[in-house]
Amino acid sequence: MIVIKYSKMNGAEFIPHLDMLKHFAKIIRRMGVKVGYSQGFNPHMLVFMSSPIALGLKTKSEYCLIESKENAETFKALFNQFAPSGIKCEECFNTSKKAKIASDVTTATYKITGLNNFDVNEILLKQEFFVEDKKGNKREVRSKIVSLKFDGANLFATLKFGNDTLRPDYLATALKAIYGGDNIDIIKEDAHFLNGLSLQAYLQTINAN
Repeated sequence: MIVIKYSKMNGAEFIPHLDMLKHFAKIIRRMGVKVGYSQGFNPHMLVFMSSPIALGLKTKSEYCLIESKENAETFKALFNQFAPSGIKCEECFNTSKKAKIASDVTTATYKITGLNNFDVNEILLKQEFFVEDKKGNKREVRSKIVSLKFDGANLFATLKFGNDTLRPDYLATALKAIYGGDNIDIIKEDAHFLNGLSLQAYLQTINAN
């Protein structure tokens, strides 16, 4: 099996999550590598995506598990040769055990630009913090904010992800309402597995057990 970490930028962030499966199938066919297929009347490629993110959110850290015996470095090179603009394999690893790329990704780090500078401790020391979702409902989310760091120009926010997701655009909107800002831009810089592990460290852990 192969697990890849891929990015969606330069317009590819507007490809819906389910459509990414179709894009991956097309890329893999162009690559000419052998992959596993499901059984039954309508067999499909055994390609599994990580949990979806909001449409339009630029990301450097999505994951995909592919049933294939291809060498990881060869797979990465071929993938990037045949992938459309905006989709790129950033890392690629072979794994002997199936990675739970949907359930075991528990946090993600986002770079948010366009907010006015503020003291992150004003948020981190709060017992409660509220955001508003797209339906206008207020939600208390302080426990979903893992860390905040401001470098003077960019806010790096590590937030809960997966079954306990806090959308970064909801957080950015709430912070903008308090501290001000303009032309907000968000990029998902990284996603972390259990206990904050990188993809490589996570695969080493599950394959060792």
